[in-house]
Amino acid sequence: MRHFFILIFLFTVPANADDHDRFLGIWGTADQCARAPIKPGGTVLAAPFEIGRFWLKQGQLWCKLDWGPVEIGDDGAFTAATAQCGEDSVRGYFLGMRLAGDELTLRWDFPHQNGPLRRCPSS
Repeated sequence: MRHFFILIFLFTVPANADDHDRFLGIWGTADQCARAPIKPGGTVLAAPFEIGRFWLKQGQLWCKLDWGPVEIGDDGAFTAATAQCGEDSVRGYFLGMRLAGDELTLRWDFPHQNGPLRRCPSS
């Protein structure tokens, strides 16, 4: 049985953390990066997406990320992650990320898309 587990570990390819560095940082639209009010004259500010090695944050929403492998092609870099979001009642999402040039697109499974987002000057 011990040899069986050793074989499984040999053929399991973990996601390379260095490949994910291109996705890390603070990403948003111009209004999100400037933290402009969502509505003119409003008090609720737009928030960019902050992506770290193990988490994603936008405003008060925090998600723990479990990355998949990165695929680099002629038209950009692609990866996916499972996102566990929330505090009291955690919900799971599948999150696809596409980085083409300097534009990041996030595709959620509920279905929703954020992007194209650009790296904020503060990151």
